[in-house]
Amino acid sequence: MFGLEKYLNDLLRLLQDKFCKRLLYVGLQGSYFRNEAKENSDIDIMVIIDKMTVHDLDDYKNILISIGYFEKSCGFICGKSEMANWNPLEVCQLLHTTKDLYGKLADFVPTYTVEDEKNFIKLSLGNLFHELCHRYIHSDREKNIVRLPLTYKSAFFIIQNMYYIDSGIFMTTKRELIKHLKNNDKEVMEMAIKLKDNKEYDFKYAFDVLFTWCQNAIITI
Repeated sequence: MFGLEKYLNDLLRLLQDKFCKRLLYVGLQGSYFRNEAKENSDIDIMVIIDKMTVHDLDDYKNILISIGYFEKSCGFICGKSEMANWNPLEVCQLLHTTKDLYGKLADFVPTYTVEDEKNFIKLSLGNLFHELCHRYIHSDREKNIVRLPLTYKSAFFIIQNMYYIDSGIFMTTKRELIKHLKNNDKEVMEMAIKLKDNKEYDFKYAFDVLFTWCQNAIITI
């Protein structure tokens, strides 16, 4: 049976043994960070290594294989210099959705502004709208039905950031966030939660809800 605490302890030990002082940071992201994980959830780990090489990628992969549950492993690995020069549009989201396990993420990322955060939301909305329109036209209905619940997951992250801009409070989970939402934002979040747990749904209605919300958000943000 999978145990997160043992997995993380084993991972940290092996990373420290392999990379020594070059290991700068390890963090937990995703559904395990949000306490929303299910049996098939990925284990999202973030790692920062000083002067990272392709050989380091091989070593990291071998570590993940050795501790088991490789099929669940996921996440992001990066070098110190790359992280220091990362796109500031993504930094706010990154800091608020990563739990420090080893080191402090804030020490390795560039600073960001409110304008960066607004531009991150605009960029994310544009990508989401493009995805919705493109897939609706160019993919068959069955693929659209399968993919739409995953697209709603992207909407959660966008609404999460929109609420942060308005309130200064970053809500980490869907059920926490939805308590503070109103109107179309709340309707989208309710649908996101519903689609996560149900395989059968009214595709046309669910698509219209997300399409209309995204369209209006792009105009008003």
